[in-house]
Amino acid sequence: MHWLAEHEQGEDNLLHQRPFADWADSIGRSGHILYTNVLYWKATVEMEQAARKIDQNDAAEQYGVRAKQLNERIHAHFWEDELGYYVTSQRFRNLSSAGNLLAVAWGLAAPAQANSILDKMAAFHMAKPVPTQVVNFPYPYRFISLENRLAGIPDYHTSAAWLWLGAWHVIALVRLGRRGEANELFRRIADLIVRDGIVHEVYGRDGRFLSTRWYTSEAPLTWNAGMVVYAYHILQETT
Repeated sequence: MHWLAEHEQGEDNLLHQRPFADWADSIGRSGHILYTNVLYWKATVEMEQAARKIDQNDAAEQYGVRAKQLNERIHAHFWEDELGYYVTSQRFRNLSSAGNLLAVAWGLAAPAQANSILDKMAAFHMAKPVPTQVVNFPYPYRFISLENRLAGIPDYHTSAAWLWLGAWHVIALVRLGRRGEANELFRRIADLIVRDGIVHEVYGRDGRFLSTRWYTSEAPLTWNAGMVVYAYHILQETT
C-alpha cells in the first residue's frame, strides 16, 4: 500500500500509470485510469476491514479515511452525468466495462449511478453476442500496440469480449436486484461454454473465439473459468 501511494499524482492524488501497464496491456492508456483506481479503492477498503480484525484500530481509521477520500476523488474525476457512466480517463471518454462493473459490484457507484451504467451497457449492446465487451467504442488506433495490429487483433482489448467481464456483469446485475437480466446473461455464458466444450480466453464480434493467421485465443483460461464459477455462486447465494 505504501508503494501504491508513491504512485499517486496530480491534484486528485489518484494512481498514475504508464502506457500498457494494466490488464488491457495492448492499449497505451496512461495517467489516471478508472480500472486501476477502482482496484486501489477496493484494496484500501479491504485493508481497513483486515486491520479491524486484528485490532489495529489506528490503521483501520487511517484506511477508512483514505477509502472515503478515494471514493470521492474517483467520482469527481471519472463520473460524467451527461454520459451516465465513469469514463476510462480524461483522454478516453469511452465506457470501459472492467472499471464500471467493479464500481457497481463493489458498491462504489451509488444506486442511481449503478443502474445508469448497466442501462448504458445494455443500450450499447456490450453483452452481445458474448458477455462482455471491453469498451463501448474503440480507442484511437495509434494507442493500440503494434504487436496486436500486426497479429490482426487490434480489437483484443476493445470490441472483443471476455467471460471474466461477463461474470462481473452478472454479479453487478445481481447486486442491483436485476436478477432476470443476470440469469439471462449467465445462461448465454453457460451455453457458450457448452457449445465449445471449453472456456476460451477472448471472443470476437462473430461470437466465436478470436483467431487469426498469427493468433489463436488461449484455452482453457482459468481467469475466465474461475470468474464464471464465482458468478454462479453469487447467483445461487441470492436465490
